[in-house]
Amino acid sequence: MLCLHCWLQEVLWWSRFQLPGLWQNLVVATPVVPLGRELLAAHRQTILHAFLPKDPRAAVSLSCLECRSALGALSVWIATGATVEDVENFAINECINLNLYPEDVCFGMVKLAGPEVLYVFSNTNYSHDTMCGWMFGLDCVHTELDSWTVEIPGGKPEPNHPEPVQPTPSVKKILHLSDLHVDLLYDEGSAAVCDHPYCCRNAFGTAGPDVPAAGHWGTLAYCDIPLHTLEDLLSRAAEITKPDLVYITGDLPPHDVWAQNHATNLIAIEVTMELVRKHFPGVPVLNTLGNHASAPVNSFVVPAAYGDGWSMSWLYDSVADLWAEWLPESALVDVRRGGFYQYSPVPGLRVISLNMNFCNSINWWLLIRNEDPVEQLKWFVETLAHAEAAGEAVHIIGHIPTGGGDCEHTWSHVFNQIVYRYESTIRGIFFGHTHGDSWSIYYDMDTYTRPVAVSFISPSGTTGTYHHPAFKVFEVDGGHEDATWVILDATAYSTNLTEANVEGGFPVYTVRYNAQDSYDVKSLTPTSMHELVLNMVTEEGLYDQHYWNVHNDLVEVEGPSYNFTCGTSCLKFELCEFVISDSSDRTACHKLEDYIDANYVPSSEEFYF
Repeated sequence: MLCLHCWLQEVLWWSRFQLPGLWQNLVVATPVVPLGRELLAAHRQTILHAFLPKDPRAAVSLSCLECRSALGALSVWIATGATVEDVENFAINECINLNLYPEDVCFGMVKLAGPEVLYVFSNTNYSHDTMCGWMFGLDCVHTELDSWTVEIPGGKPEPNHPEPVQPTPSVKKILHLSDLHVDLLYDEGSAAVCDHPYCCRNAFGTAGPDVPAAGHWGTLAYCDIPLHTLEDLLSRAAEITKPDLVYITGDLPPHDVWAQNHATNLIAIEVTMELVRKHFPGVPVLNTLGNHASAPVNSFVVPAAYGDGWSMSWLYDSVADLWAEWLPESALVDVRRGGFYQYSPVPGLRVISLNMNFCNSINWWLLIRNEDPVEQLKWFVETLAHAEAAGEAVHIIGHIPTGGGDCEHTWSHVFNQIVYRYESTIRGIFFGHTHGDSWSIYYDMDTYTRPVAVSFISPSGTTGTYHHPAFKVFEVDGGHEDATWVILDATAYSTNLTEANVEGGFPVYTVRYNAQDSYDVKSLTPTSMHELVLNMVTEEGLYDQHYWNVHNDLVEVEGPSYNFTCGTSCLKFELCEFVISDSSDRTACHKLEDYIDANYVPSSEEFYF
């Protein structure tokens, strides 16, 4: 019955990673003699346990043997004549009978994703063992897709990471917005807690004595933000930061993935782009695609399937039209081809927008072709080579960070190889996706000790993971003859929805923290960020300061709360996030752990959180 798990991929993924309040406990019975549908039906009560709502302790319990057995049963049923509709109806009924989700979620997600998943399942060359090991991270013999590489030119110049003398002749401001997730159907006063994966709509429940109500400006719950909150955020961001450039790193539609289709997602994207045009007139805006841009979510078709009628033109052509105000036709050609592009918005700086959804480890289309599916990384190398030859600085924008588990191992590794080769050209990388506020350091791939690049992950505009709406502005060395486009500083802004939702209130965006002031750094270069991580080991309270900085839902009294200390094991876990940029290799993390063992001195009253 793994087919149900596949179809509800996004909902189940939320449960494991995005929504700690909705975790699943899956158990699939080992098949016996009956084959096909009879096999699945005979064990329907033990195929899936019901979800344990709002219980973060629940976890996946599914062995590789059970997973392979379920896929085998599905294969037999399809081979004996089961249609897509037969399998879909079975999955929907099981989802409803086992009370996994409300009926509309079961029906919507299966019907939306079912045809694609069955196509991939029937046409992949990968074994059931590999499918189970890669897609679900189970204890299989084979847990990786076939490895591959991209040709990277030699002739690497001597590494050059300029550290501008401050104050520089001029500074440019780059506003980074990410994960805005506007909910056009948000209902003030509806239930903020409900049986659906996301709430704050009257259709999903009404508030009551024991059920909190959705606030006017938004809610710290599994809800997205209403349209007027998005417009207020954009208006305030424009007024406060007065940016020279705007980077928007994806995920504009809401999280109601079971109720989406191509049209609903395009409406959310178009509405957001219209507000961006309104509030940032004359400012270059550079966009990238998030995993929620597609419907079904995470589904980015590989060209290898285009011949059978599958396509991404509905999305690529549409966003090309929406982005045309800021991009030349030469860039839009690549948008229509694969959702990526390169453009120089100001002299001396080239921005490369990557479609990171082809590194997405839950994009099932990679089971058809995972080897640089749209030849994007080949194009990436060529674009960087041209920038290097022209003496241009490069900023890279994308959605999914390469260091986490959401980026497929080989894709991430090849990306790191490219960054290492062109370290002297790349001056900044900007991601979103996690809804958090963080960074990740890229290291040399010989010793994993020399920092070569940094990616900055900015907080979300939505409240979807219990964070107040936020945005970040970066100051860069730009706008003069010898500009390096190095990242000098960053300032995070956020509002407090609890205060805004008081009758007559409104969002007030204030500085959450400033990087130079908070961390006592002179810039955000690779070396500076590497040294900052090391200082978090040796300087008492520095990591605690960071923890307060990036968790804007913490109660503020008179400044940062110091009633906790991140001890040895905590530091090893938390700080590794900053030094892993290659999801296939934890060498940099291991080196940092050794450094912690050698240099961290526990306080007398150590508290682990």
